[in-house]
Amino acid sequence: MLTCARHLTRYHGPSFHRSYTGTAFPLSLLHGLWNVFPPHHFQWHLMAPPWVFRGKKGLRQGDPMSPGLFLLCMEYFSRLIKRKTTDSDFNFHPKCEKLKITHLLFADDLMMFSRGDLPSVHILMECLQEFRDVSGLSVNASKSSIFTAGIENNMLRDILARTEFTRGEMPVRYLGIPLAAQRLSVRDYSPLVDQIANNISRWAAKSLSFAGRLELIRSVIQGVECFWLQIFPLPAAVVEKIHRLCRNFLWNSKRAPVAWEDICHPKNEGGLGIRHTQTWNVALLARVLWNIHRKADTLWVQWVDAVYLKGGSVWDWQPKKGDSPLLQRLAEIRNRIINAFGTTEAAIQHMAGWSSSKGLDTSQAYEYFRPKRAKQPWQTVIWKAFIPPKYSFILWLGLRGRLSTRDRLMFLQEDSSCSLCINMQETAKHLFFECPFSNFVWTNIRQAWHQTAHVHTTQCGEMAH
Repeated sequence: MLTCARHLTRYHGPSFHRSYTGTAFPLSLLHGLWNVFPPHHFQWHLMAPPWVFRGKKGLRQGDPMSPGLFLLCMEYFSRLIKRKTTDSDFNFHPKCEKLKITHLLFADDLMMFSRGDLPSVHILMECLQEFRDVSGLSVNASKSSIFTAGIENNMLRDILARTEFTRGEMPVRYLGIPLAAQRLSVRDYSPLVDQIANNISRWAAKSLSFAGRLELIRSVIQGVECFWLQIFPLPAAVVEKIHRLCRNFLWNSKRAPVAWEDICHPKNEGGLGIRHTQTWNVALLARVLWNIHRKADTLWVQWVDAVYLKGGSVWDWQPKKGDSPLLQRLAEIRNRIINAFGTTEAAIQHMAGWSSSKGLDTSQAYEYFRPKRAKQPWQTVIWKAFIPPKYSFILWLGLRGRLSTRDRLMFLQEDSSCSLCINMQETAKHLFFECPFSNFVWTNIRQAWHQTAHVHTTQCGEMAH
């Protein structure tokens, strides 16, 4: 795993021109880009007269053309390594030989693959050195590591001496997620849990309503989860940690009046519309399964098809003991769908109903996998666009009989009498509809709106139960 030490501010005209001479790029394009690198003059107005100096490089840091030119230069590097690895001395990594994969690039991070022998490593290092001479981009050895497996100590010493890189140990974080050669432990998911905890600790200092907290969980926390859930099958212990963090945040670290499992149902079923992490994980992995089935045009799908399926169907493939936990989980999801619909053909036909030209619709997949409950008619009353969300949330709690009225706090040895009239026990129904003060408020509302109907919660309360 390599990191470039310098970026496009290092590039200059002659280097760029040499890099692309002989490529398929039109000369008119190359000459146009050549003109991007004229000498620049700068003025410092810290004193009079201003100090004028000339820039040595054509591009400045933050230049809008830098990303595009960086991609062009990485294209040159890809062509270079493709040409160099045709040498008979180069041996592909055993898992990369069928597709002839030699490297992966993301921004200025580079991963290179080969068999663990000195001639192959030597050819890769020659590619890096030639690219450095042409472009000015060199490898940052202090941020680069080499990962090996099954190599004898003598060969390993020679490889480390040739590369001057340190030997890395897995798991290692790459693009924010851990890479490992074996099943991840619960501790390896700590970056995800820590990121969620850090967001929550930032919000905890703010004065937020229940509805505001709910929206942050739905839009931010579950957005963070989604990146991981479509890559890894999360262990139950990690899911429970995430649920605990979200539950404590939603209820302000107090006792939860409604179970998290009840919250993770659609609003028309009496929930709050939050997606259950484990079920959402299954739905996202079902999309991965569907991409493998339709042989989507991605390198990872092509690699799985070549190395594991060997050109066969994912519906017939059986995982082995040492296969990736992700692939084993995909096989479990596949078997679950087949068992539900009886045959492979029926399962494929049903999943095709979830998909479009862009791939499988994970919302439909989630709807299939999630547990169902009876629809609650009273939900249509409280979730209205014109009702402020915090009021809808309080009404939702009230209809479920979960407001912290004094009749529900008797275990704290609190006085259970109504805080407004002090005559009757404080229940949700009494507080909002039977108390003299509440009656006075409702009477004025009816008069202002010219209404004659009386408002009560008996019917909705019975529906809630």
